[in-house]
Amino acid sequence: MASTPAGSWPVTGTTGEATGETAAPMADCLGGAVHLACAESPRDELAVIVAGFSGYEAQSRARALARLAALRRLRRLPGDGRQTAWTGTELRLSDFVADPPASLRLHVPGTGLLSGRRYRLPVEVVWTGGHECLVEPATSGVVDSGVPEAIAEVVAHDVVARWWAEPREPLLRVSGALDRLLPPGVTAAASGLGLRMSAFVLSVPDLRIALVTVGGEGATLAAAAGRTVKSAVCEAFLRAMAAKARPWSTLELPDCLRRFAVWQREADYAAHLERLAVDADPRMVDEVSGLRPSGWPEIAARRFGHEPVAVRADGDGEVIKVLCPGALCYRAASGATVLPCPVP
Repeated sequence: MASTPAGSWPVTGTTGEATGETAAPMADCLGGAVHLACAESPRDELAVIVAGFSGYEAQSRARALARLAALRRLRRLPGDGRQTAWTGTELRLSDFVADPPASLRLHVPGTGLLSGRRYRLPVEVVWTGGHECLVEPATSGVVDSGVPEAIAEVVAHDVVARWWAEPREPLLRVSGALDRLLPPGVTAAASGLGLRMSAFVLSVPDLRIALVTVGGEGATLAAAAGRTVKSAVCEAFLRAMAAKARPWSTLELPDCLRRFAVWQREADYAAHLERLAVDADPRMVDEVSGLRPSGWPEIAARRFGHEPVAVRADGDGEVIKVLCPGALCYRAASGATVLPCPVP
């Protein structure tokens, strides 16, 4: 399968070239309104692309490098003897995956983000790829910009996956407000380049979940959680833009199948969402403050009935992935459906 065309929008220039294994070159797109940071590790066949709005180039570069480092470490778990000797409450594959397949019975250490309790986690839900097992590699929860953001990613994945399987909550259309939700000039630049954008919101206790599609020479669809509609839509839009530039060859097969379905069947996904959507209350679009003043660990614990668990580099280093037992992010490998849920 060919790589995702980087020419889905004109690239006006770069600020560097990949000179080493984890270099992070920059590229402007949408006339400079959005930029991309890329970090890659050819030896591990890994590439990370992160999108940001103008003015945050250094932050985007740091996110790309941090995510690449985390993915490399996660692929190499379990590692040294300290992991196998780690004691704590053992979480089983059934705590993460409905109708779990046979487990490899290998464990990785984790620490509760609310209690500090020690856990032993099944390695299948910690790995992000590069291993043969019967569980899909879950990339939601990989830490790049911070632990709260990683928890928010897991929550967004869970909300969208559950809604996609059983759309009971109303889907709120905010496409007409994109020029107010995104930074000035972004929607005009996208339209000028022939890109089609749609945005929808799911409102659940404590947060907003945005679904944003970016079409034109192939479509991408991304989801993100935020405390306001604006923050969720902005993050989902950046994720969709980054996905548009991501090479197919760097994706795990389940994610590749989902991405390919959206890419080729933009009209089907757009029709599916539009059929279920109603216009959002304008007051929701213009909200300026967050919802219930809780931290993301508390929000996740209330939603899933279990505290989030952190996986640290080398057992006691920085947090590289957050897992939420009970979230619908971890699943047995299976074939694609007619319109597979687009969240990886």
